[in-house]
Amino acid sequence: MRLTKLPHSCVRFEQDSAVLVLDPGGFSDPAAALRGADAVLITHEHPDHLDVEAVQAAGVPVFAHPEVLAKLPGVPGTPVQPGDSVQAAGFPVQVFGGRHAHIHEDVPDLPNNAYLIGERVYYPGDSFSLPGVPVDVVFVPIGGP
Repeated sequence: MRLTKLPHSCVRFEQDSAVLVLDPGGFSDPAAALRGADAVLITHEHPDHLDVEAVQAAGVPVFAHPEVLAKLPGVPGTPVQPGDSVQAAGFPVQVFGGRHAHIHEDVPDLPNNAYLIGERVYYPGDSFSLPGVPVDVVFVPIGGP
């Protein structure tokens, strides 16, 4: 599995000929991140993790919380929540998480999925959720208001 960390919140996963993109937000050049993608995972709806127009233009399947999918009309979507296991672009994905970390009183509480990809790479989005299983790579949120 090849990982490419892109600016801010975005990561590309490539294996064989499959490409999975995670959190193509507005700070990550989402159009470039989504080029050639077979599927997309979104942790939550904040614009630094989800560029709605870029994802709609890409037209690839999206896996996300139902509240996030509601922001993406016309996009093929699969609703996923903590406890689910799916195949996204051929990658096994387990969903963890729950809620976005409280970062400021003006930022409302919202769902935040965390993902374990290929049983090796864990990405919590903007949550402090832990997978409870050993992993090889953890992406950790380190910046915010």
